[in-house]
Amino acid sequence: MKSREEIQASLEAGLAASGKRIEEFKAKLAEGGAEVSRDAAEDLAEMERAWEAGKNKLSELTAASDEKFDELWADTKGNWDSISSSMEQGWASVTSKFKNLF
Repeated sequence: MKSREEIQASLEAGLAASGKRIEEFKAKLAEGGAEVSRDAAEDLAEMERAWEAGKNKLSELTAASDEKFDELWADTKGNWDSISSSMEQGWASVTSKFKNLF
């Protein structure tokens, strides 16, 4: 089993990568103009919701005592996998819909 530090570092790296993708998408939307931005607003909002949920879960884990961490991680791991999957699906949907931007 990974240590607490390894788990947190892995989650932080995943969130940082997702945050970077979101910022890149926002920049591409700005380049694409208002019409593209309107079409992509819901996709972007969905990606941001999943990212925020991930940040909240990481905050919970980070704040947990050592004694509670393992218990929280066991409960959170499935949710985290779901959040990660939502973010990946959102990204796949966005890149598919807006191929011309990427």
